Amino acid sequence: MKLQKKYLAIAATTCMLLGMTSAQARSSADNLEWPDLSRSYQAEGDFIQPDMVRRVKAGVSTKDEVRLLLNNPHFTEGYFGVREWDYVFNFYTGDGSEYVTCQYKVLFDKEMVASSTHWKNPACAKFVESKPVMNQSHPLTLSSDGLFAFGRSGFNDLQPTGRENLHNLAGQIKSGYKNLRSVDVVGYTDRIGSAESNMSLSIARANAVKQFLVSQGIPAALIRAQGAGEAKPVAFCNGAATAATIACLMPNRRIEVSVNGDL
Repeated sequence: MKLQKKYLAIAATTCMLLGMTSAQARSSADNLEWPDLSRSYQAEGDFIQPDMVRRVKAGVSTKDEVRLLLNNPHFTEGYFGVREWDYVFNFYTGDGSEYVTCQYKVLFDKEMVASSTHWKNPACAKFVESKPVMNQSHPLTLSSDGLFAFGRSGFNDLQPTGRENLHNLAGQIKSGYKNLRSVDVVGYTDRIGSAESNMSLSIARANAVKQFLVSQGIPAALIRAQGAGEAKPVAFCNGAATAATIACLMPNRRIEVSVNGDL
C-alpha cells in the first residue's frame, strides 16, 4: 500500500511539472520572454549556415527536424512537453571577421510541430534571408575596326589591341558572374558592299570572337555567335564609298556582346 502511494505521489508530481512546463511555454509564446545568455552553454554563439535556419518552417518542421537542422537547443529547458527552444547564433556581417550574435526562438504546438520562429533582435533576420538571384543581361559594343584588320575576319586576323580588349572581356565574364548562363556575340557591318558579302563578313567576325573567348576558358556551349550583316545601323552617312563615308560609317562595323548570368 505504501509502495502504491509512493507511485501515485511520483505520478502526481510528474503531472504537476508537466503542467508547469506547458504553462511556462504558453506564457513565453504570449510574451516572448528571452533567457539570459549566461544560461546558455553557447553563450558565445554558435556559427551556423543561414540556409539551415531558413529550412525551419512553421507548421511543417517537427522537433526532430529542427534538431537535425539546428542541433539541440542552447539552454536547459526541461525534458517533457517543452514547447520552446532557444538558440544563440553567430553570423558574419561581411566586413572581414566581424560577426554579430543573435538569439533565436522556435515555438512548438501541442503536436510538437514548429508553430512560429522569432528573433530577439528583428534585424538578425536579414542574415538568413534568401539573396535574390540577379539574372541580368549586360550588352557591350566593340568596334570591329578595333578588333580586325580592314576587310579581315579570321581568328588570326585579330589585331593586338583587339586581342587585348577581348582578353579583358573574357576576364570580366569569368570573374563577374556566379553562374554564367549565356554569351551572345552578334556581328554587324556597314552598308558598303553586297548584302550577301556583308552577312558572311559579320558571321565570320562573330565566330572569330567566339573562338577567342573559348580560347580564354569560356565554355563554347554557352556562346552563340551570329551575323546580322548591315542591319540595325547606328550611323547614317550618305554618298559613295569614299574615305570620308567609310570613316563616317565606322560605328556600324561593330561586334555586340551580351552576357547573361547571375551576379
